[in-house]
Amino acid sequence: MWGSDFLLTKSKTATHLGARNVKMKLKRLHMNMTPSHATRTNTATTQTTTDQIVPSTLSQALHHFFLKDIGPSLVLLTISGFIYARFQLSSSTPFSITELSIFSSSILLWWVQEYFIHRVLLHSPLDWIGKSIHTSHHDKYYFHISIDPPALLLGWLFTAHFLIKALLLPQYYHFCLTATIGYSLAGLVYEWSHYIVHTKVKPHIIPRSSPSYQQLSLVERTILQPIMRGYAKMRDNHIRHHLIDDRYWYAFSVVEMDDLFGTNPNVRDVKREIRRSREGFQ
Repeated sequence: MWGSDFLLTKSKTATHLGARNVKMKLKRLHMNMTPSHATRTNTATTQTTTDQIVPSTLSQALHHFFLKDIGPSLVLLTISGFIYARFQLSSSTPFSITELSIFSSSILLWWVQEYFIHRVLLHSPLDWIGKSIHTSHHDKYYFHISIDPPALLLGWLFTAHFLIKALLLPQYYHFCLTATIGYSLAGLVYEWSHYIVHTKVKPHIIPRSSPSYQQLSLVERTILQPIMRGYAKMRDNHIRHHLIDDRYWYAFSVVEMDDLFGTNPNVRDVKREIRRSREGFQ
């Protein structure tokens, strides 16, 4: 990890957060951590943050994710291998609508299991190694380098591949490759997304009412700006999970999962509950 040039203290954490239009709100969120999380943060060691330099620009973040850390690059290389293998089979097993459905379903499967692994396993009432690792992640200051180790990334990818392969007959190996590709791409997008929201990279959003918005290119308006708005929404949701109450806001790739499964409460209600708990009221 990198040595930090700007040591974050607890009182300053939220003031460095992303987009300009959420700065004040995120500052208020920081001041309302749950008692359990606040206690854990107080016990975190200073070394947790002093041995890191957290990227503050997109180029720095990309450089660290794909060049400084080997795990994501190995995953990308492995996915490229699966894509190559599938195209090698295209002459005997052409692409089909069924295969497109399998590809889409594998991505959907990732989104659902991502939510429930986070909610049920990583925040389990039972103590186990996964929960312990996730608790240490919460113990750190919000801005830190958060990338899973290569062994976990590749182990997860190949386990998924062989499980899918075991469920299908040999003549459907092309479907296995397609499902693996979709599932692994969704996993890589999650890994990047979780990493980037813990950096200081700001979502650059231009309001539609702004004169500057009219000067944007078609690509910027139809692709880049929607991505930035989605990034800001994802970042805001994850900050709430870390800094307000980790019993809520588990969703990541698709934040609407919290709406679907009832873990996106009104922020003011949660703050009120926290204040009452601190004052001794239930």
